[in-house]
Amino acid sequence: MEVEARVEERVRQPVSAVFKAIVDPEEMSQYFITGASGPMKAGTRVEWEFSDVGVKVPIDVVEVVENRKIVYEGNHTGIRSRVTIDLKAADPETTVVSIHEAGWPMDPEGVKRALGQTAGWTYFQCCLKAYLQHGINLRVGLTRRITDR
Repeated sequence: MEVEARVEERVRQPVSAVFKAIVDPEEMSQYFITGASGPMKAGTRVEWEFSDVGVKVPIDVVEVVENRKIVYEGNHTGIRSRVTIDLKAADPETTVVSIHEAGWPMDPEGVKRALGQTAGWTYFQCCLKAYLQHGINLRVGLTRRITDR
């Protein structure tokens, strides 16, 4: 048995805009990552950079269905997990973004990882929504390190 993280949010943008914001590294760098080695395409390994915490995260893109689904795997939590992002139009101008991450064992460490990822994916959804609906990057200011003061 595995423990899972699940979050869902509505974004007032068409599915195509939300999809592009998730797979295109230029778009993602406006609200989530600092940079990426390339776009999310099935069968590729992409490295996401988070300069605010000094981390580069490799992900293996498993599946990309344009305007519908993105699936990737990685072990950024110390245990290999699979992330599935589903996009569904609620109406022509609103997208429901559902994120599911699984792969942790049902033990105290697995529960801790799942809770942390649930918080992380909630933050991702907030950042995505602020960017797409209002042009705001909620991560601005996080890239300044204590030593930069």
